[in-house]
Amino acid sequence: MTIAGVILAALAFLSLLLSGPGTRWGWWDFKVGLALFAVAFLAGALALLVSGFAWWRSRPNPVAAIAAIAGAVIVLLPLTQIAGARGKPRIHDISTDLADPPRFSAVLPLRAKGANPAPDRIDDKTAALQRAGYPDLVTLDLPLKSDAAFAKVLQAAKTMEWEIVSARPAEGILEATARTAWFGFRDDIVVRVRAAGQQSRVDVRSTSRVGRGDAGKNADRVRKFLALLRS
Repeated sequence: MTIAGVILAALAFLSLLLSGPGTRWGWWDFKVGLALFAVAFLAGALALLVSGFAWWRSRPNPVAAIAAIAGAVIVLLPLTQIAGARGKPRIHDISTDLADPPRFSAVLPLRAKGANPAPDRIDDKTAALQRAGYPDLVTLDLPLKSDAAFAKVLQAAKTMEWEIVSARPAEGILEATARTAWFGFRDDIVVRVRAAGQQSRVDVRSTSRVGRGDAGKNADRVRKFLALLRS
């Protein structure tokens, strides 16, 4: 039983190790990466149970104890992701202006292989889910003229370590791409700056290339970006 626990812990560790980097480096489709992530969770849970039982029956058994601890740690990593996604709406297109969202143009060729479109209009169902889930994400009014506001937008994008695809100050448009930490999923962002007298109105849109839901990643990104602009 101890050996079985060690094998399960090793399988869980290998699956977890390959799930993110393999997807990020393009070794396989993102669905394979997510499947490996699920395998890591299941194998880790079994390793915890089998090794924990083996340790209880033959304690002290340091090998079984180590395998059980490894299984517990591996299980905790997916659990934190699952817990973080709970209660988040299953949407992947977030905008501070739902009636007239900023429109993508320069990044569209980069999204050609992605499963998700980036339409000019956000559908009513998605808009309703966003309003219910993220009511704080609204247009930001900055006490700056549009050129100064755009400069601040560009600096904030660099601080966020986004890959700038297009910066068009005359249009008040910035388009960029960001990658998630583990799987390296590519999400695209467009920021729009409009003059409002001596002030500016800034809208941000962040959209995933793949996946129906985003576990709140796009909303978190927009929220952090707006916080940088306010500072």
